[in-house]
Amino acid sequence: MLNLNSIESLKNWVVHSGLQINDSSNVHFGGVYSFYDEKNQNYDFIYPEITGYYISCMRFLQTTFHDQKYVERAESAALWLMKLKNEYGGIIQGIKTQNNNQQLVYSFDTGICAKGFLDCYEITKKNKFLEISKNLINWIIDEALESDGTIKPIKNLKTGKFEEDKNSWYKQKGCLHIKTSMPFFHLYNVTKEPLFLEKAELICNTFTKFQSKDGSLALHLKDNLIHLHSLCYALEGLLYAYHHTKNDEYLIACKNAINWCAKHIQNDHSVELWFNSNFQHSKTSYAIAQLIRLMILIDKISNTDENKNNIIKLNSFLQTLQSQSAGIKTQGGYYEEFFKSFLGWKKRLRVNSWGSMFALQALFWSKNYESLNFDDSITMLY
Repeated sequence: MLNLNSIESLKNWVVHSGLQINDSSNVHFGGVYSFYDEKNQNYDFIYPEITGYYISCMRFLQTTFHDQKYVERAESAALWLMKLKNEYGGIIQGIKTQNNNQQLVYSFDTGICAKGFLDCYEITKKNKFLEISKNLINWIIDEALESDGTIKPIKNLKTGKFEEDKNSWYKQKGCLHIKTSMPFFHLYNVTKEPLFLEKAELICNTFTKFQSKDGSLALHLKDNLIHLHSLCYALEGLLYAYHHTKNDEYLIACKNAINWCAKHIQNDHSVELWFNSNFQHSKTSYAIAQLIRLMILIDKISNTDENKNNIIKLNSFLQTLQSQSAGIKTQGGYYEEFFKSFLGWKKRLRVNSWGSMFALQALFWSKNYESLNFDDSITMLY
């Protein structure tokens, strides 16, 4: 049973903990940090991708609770991202306050920020947010999108060239890039320009390159490594696509993948992050929260409760990662993960921004499971 206080304390952490920089004299006013390090007692890494998620999260909160403060926070985040793009010529990976910033533009992050700008447009109706989203999406189309629907992952602004790195999972073409279709569909819904629908479907149709007969999605092309976080990203894109196209192939792919995930729920009600990896073992708040949201959405499409028991199980594990520590900078937020060490499973003492934002929506939807409908809920997915 979900505790209402868990949701309230989490909402308070997301909005009031200092996760977003709210000092208007700070050059990074509006930006959002990656995490709070409980051990070192500091926030670290101002993260553009997560600032995009934050904007979308604020739209969700504004639509749900109708408070102008969420609009103000979304707008300050969007203005910071606009300034960042103007300064660097793209949405760079992040801001390091002590070291030089790597001028790498990730296509995935660019898509998430484009979606954030669209969500800011939805709650402000200010055209500048619509226009910058369109600019970012056109950048993906013109520079990153391949003719087969796959997406080149990184552009180095110093060399002007796209790169891949086989040593980093997020620096390669992967199933995660299917989520990049979401702002394309959203922009098509606003503008009715057919190009955006065409390219969105092109991106989504790459799921056949990643999905196995057992329903799982490989992280990369031509390997068998499975990364639950990326698998969920792909399904988020496909469910969003199903909402806009009613293409049953997308829904069937999602159901098959969710069934695969359900078979891998462990006795502690977790699902591990990595499969077919000999050296990476973790159980994360963010992937579990994503999985809960997807199961809820799929149940709402068919008006069944076939995933309900698994949703309850996953929620029980997720709650083990909520911080109960006193203090505004930690209380209510969600720790990043349990990781496997030589001494067994240990909790990483970082209160994680995106894990907490995903968990906020997962918990709220779980609490209101009976009254949700798919078409309203999917538009709020971030």
